[in-house]
Amino acid sequence: MQVKSYCLAICLLLGGAIKSFAQTISTQQYIDTYKLIAMEEMRRSGVPAAIKLAQGILETQSGNGWLCLNSNNHFGIKCKNNWTGPSVSYDDDARGECFRKYGSPQESWKDHSEFLRNNPRYKFLFDLNPNDYKAWAYGLKTAGYATSRTYPQQLIQIIETYQLQQYTDIAMGKGEIRTGDVFAGDPGSYTPAQPSTASRPVVTAAAPAKKYPETGEFRINNRKAIFVKKGTALIQVASARNIRLSSLLKYNDLAADVPLEKDMVIFLQSKSKRGSNDFHIVAAGESLHDIAQAEGVQLRWVRRRNKLQEGEQPAAGERIALDGYASAKPRLGSNSVAKVDEHEDLKPREIIQDIKKEIEKASAQAPVAENRPAPPPPAPEKAPSALPPGMIEDLKKAGAQTSSREQTHTVGEKETLYSISRQYGCTVAQLQQWNNLQDNAIKIGQQLIVKK
Repeated sequence: MQVKSYCLAICLLLGGAIKSFAQTISTQQYIDTYKLIAMEEMRRSGVPAAIKLAQGILETQSGNGWLCLNSNNHFGIKCKNNWTGPSVSYDDDARGECFRKYGSPQESWKDHSEFLRNNPRYKFLFDLNPNDYKAWAYGLKTAGYATSRTYPQQLIQIIETYQLQQYTDIAMGKGEIRTGDVFAGDPGSYTPAQPSTASRPVVTAAAPAKKYPETGEFRINNRKAIFVKKGTALIQVASARNIRLSSLLKYNDLAADVPLEKDMVIFLQSKSKRGSNDFHIVAAGESLHDIAQAEGVQLRWVRRRNKLQEGEQPAAGERIALDGYASAKPRLGSNSVAKVDEHEDLKPREIIQDIKKEIEKASAQAPVAENRPAPPPPAPEKAPSALPPGMIEDLKKAGAQTSSREQTHTVGEKETLYSISRQYGCTVAQLQQWNNLQDNAIKIGQQLIVKK
């Protein structure tokens, strides 16, 4: 009996090992599998094939990452508030974040194109030359696609190492289709597709009003908040929470401590510059301040992202950008009273000029990268935006800014990997990698490497 049990255990271990091995593919195998759909999607949507392939390699660990294997999500796209399809939970910048789930890889590749095409924050990318993969790489970072500060360098290095630009050229009719490749359509008639109104999310009404716990703290956009009743003086809240009144007013974009005119969410810490959702649909009677409180975004940044001046209020039904920048000012409501505001109006042309300056600066600092194959990455279950192992040395040569001087941090009370990553401008995945952490568990007093 013991011998049978022993044999069964050995078989199970071998079966698991074989399954694990079977799921591991090389970067070149990933490219060969998806290069055709990358070129087809470029012809359909205008997103460069080289960029799509590089993002797919990076976000999925060359097809071996957990998110890719369990949800067919090849581009690390989160649910946000315009996704109504299936989803999975995955620890990325925060614990248990919502990611889109697809029925097939093809659905993911198509949705990635639509995600970039139909989102105002990425609109300026399509004013770039599709052959300029460096501008596209820096543009994606500028628009906020990824939190990693070296995201553009990583994409550029992958494109140059695996010569992915050839697939952009083929899609535009400038390269040869190798034997065995089948490409739909005439490659000599490439024209970037225009945004399809049929594929845009149709919003007929604003979301119903949110309900908040009437007692105790809760979080909006990862910021601590409480629900306060009409008529309350904030000095009472400040005193009860041991917060300076001036700070509480600043956190909530309020000018003076007067009894609240209506029930309101009150933040106990500074709100974020961007929202956890891509946009907010304005409800009837909802002011810009109401939106800032509902989404946990600083009022001045809501204005800046939507080209609004102080005193201007959006009309009901308008879409307010919370992450990235709107391509045009929303339609104004009858309650608008325009005032002079000194905020910077970021136009696509200005954004593109900034991207070019970043590329020139990086090129001046970085040595010439060698175009040579990098070893295939293994299949670690890391966050989708982590760099495939085996390319780190190549990235250093390509100019990825990696400091040789490590910086450490002592974990304090109530600190999490996410809060520490925000403090030092890195990601949770990087902290886990630098400190050999298997999960998000950390202890008070623990020494963490927070910069390399």
